[in-house]
Amino acid sequence: MRFLLILIFSVVCLVSRSQVPILEREIDLVLVNESVVNALQKIERQSGCVFSYQSNIINGIGPLTIEFKKKTIREILSIILPKRLQYKPKGNYIIIKERPEDKKNAKTELSGYVYDASTDKKLANVTIYDKNTLQSVTTDEYGYYSITLPTNNQCLTINKQYYEDTCIALMQSPESSLTNISIAPAKDTLFWKRKLQDLNSKTIQLFKQFKGYVNALNVKDTLTRNFQFSFLPFVGSNGKMSGSVYNRYSINLLGGYSRGNRLLEVGGLFNINKENMIGGQFAGFFNIVGDSVKGGQFAGFVNVSGKSMQGFQGSGFMNMNLGTTNGVQGAGFMNMNKKEVNGITGAGFMNLNAKRVKGLQMAGFMNLCGDTLHGITGAGFINITKASKRSVEGAGFMNIADYGKDNYQLAGFINMTKKGTTRFQASGFLNTAHVVTGTQLGFINYCDSTKGIPIGFLSFVKSGLHQLELSADEVFYTNASFRTGVNAFYNVISYGIQPSGTNFWNIGYGIGTSFKLASKSRMDITLSSHHVSSGGFYFATSELNKLYIGMEYKLAKKMSLAFGPTFNLYITDALVPQYKDTYNSLAPYTQYEHTTRNDFNLKGWVGGKLALRFF
Repeated sequence: MRFLLILIFSVVCLVSRSQVPILEREIDLVLVNESVVNALQKIERQSGCVFSYQSNIINGIGPLTIEFKKKTIREILSIILPKRLQYKPKGNYIIIKERPEDKKNAKTELSGYVYDASTDKKLANVTIYDKNTLQSVTTDEYGYYSITLPTNNQCLTINKQYYEDTCIALMQSPESSLTNISIAPAKDTLFWKRKLQDLNSKTIQLFKQFKGYVNALNVKDTLTRNFQFSFLPFVGSNGKMSGSVYNRYSINLLGGYSRGNRLLEVGGLFNINKENMIGGQFAGFFNIVGDSVKGGQFAGFVNVSGKSMQGFQGSGFMNMNLGTTNGVQGAGFMNMNKKEVNGITGAGFMNLNAKRVKGLQMAGFMNLCGDTLHGITGAGFINITKASKRSVEGAGFMNIADYGKDNYQLAGFINMTKKGTTRFQASGFLNTAHVVTGTQLGFINYCDSTKGIPIGFLSFVKSGLHQLELSADEVFYTNASFRTGVNAFYNVISYGIQPSGTNFWNIGYGIGTSFKLASKSRMDITLSSHHVSSGGFYFATSELNKLYIGMEYKLAKKMSLAFGPTFNLYITDALVPQYKDTYNSLAPYTQYEHTTRNDFNLKGWVGGKLALRFF
């Protein structure tokens, strides 16, 4: 059993070692006055690799006295082999041969490891690049890099997220050796963490699969180029450094990714800028800008701005800004803005604005403003606004405002302002408001108080006029009416009976106005129409129309006496059999009577009303 466990452990160790690239295998090695040949043999026994070389190129090299602890084979070979030799892995073999002479001496090869200066650990995903040529590499998972540059380059830049930027001077030598680099952690890593979170949430999530993604995170220098041509992100004239470069002009066959653009960018499918875009941006599918837009964005599907937008956004589907919007937005479906909007937003379906809107909103279905509206909002179905200040809201169905300050609302069905003041409301059915400073026009109107006039079939003002009236006139000796609205314009709903042999009764509706004469007296003018029936409901024409002009005198705090003349016009259908037997006798007397050519009988007389009013 013990033997079996040892065998399994040995196999696991062997498999694990085989997964590590041959030059990255770490070993311990002690050399005391030994030749290179002996040193290579010891490395073979420990690592399982096999060296291949011509004996004449290494014979006579030594003796070597040195100790290595947990060093990679690459690091050991760079020290024990002379500079004239080079080595390359191939499977489990390491081939050693003489380095060819570079007669032109045009390039410098640099390779080595990048370490954390505080922990001495090797760092993966470090960006190493040349600012002039934009040639770049990133360290592999073992922290190793290799880059070839023109010999006239003076400096190489090393960047990694959360680390201080570092530059190293290039040695003017054609020979290659390991050049190890140490970089120190940044003092303010919180700043870069915030920048990364902001960047990831806006632009880079789509592109983590691209090899140049890590450069966009690491490089903080501002690099500029007049022109970029790309096929896909990181595949173009700016290479893997495209996410770190500002371009004046950028042409992207399918799509491109850059730090920013200053004049013009055109993409067959998409354009992505990590930071700012100034000028014009055109894409067949989408544009994404991580920071600010100044100019125009045009996309077949969607435009996204991570911060402010100044200018114009036009898309077939949606525009979205996570900062302030100053300008014009036009979208086939939706505009979404996280912060203030100053300008015009137009969408085929909806405008969704989380903060203040100052300007014009137009949508085929709905506008939503999460803060204050200063301007005009128009929607085919509904407008929802948190606060509407001296603004106009127009909707095919409904307007809703949590708070108003002299706002105007026009809707096909309902207007609603929950708090504040409303200047004007007009709807096909219902208007509700807290305080009305102007006019309400609708079938039903409601408000807590008003300084203006609600006009409709039925208006109810909580602090306004609502009176119960008991009255008698020359035809109906017992009547009950309810008056609601305000003194300037009120509605009257009434019911009356004539307790006699004919059993006449009526239901009526009217409108009127009242104005003050003295401290306890007022004058009323009411126009009403009453349908008169005898017994059951009479479906033929039997309409008693009244014009009342009278006085109201206040007897007590909640009781008044009203009286005055009425001018009556009774219209009936003379062809109906019940007319001669019953309805012809309704008028107590007539001062005017006429039968029209289509057999409608009109009777007119002057009467009077005496009433008591309560509340």
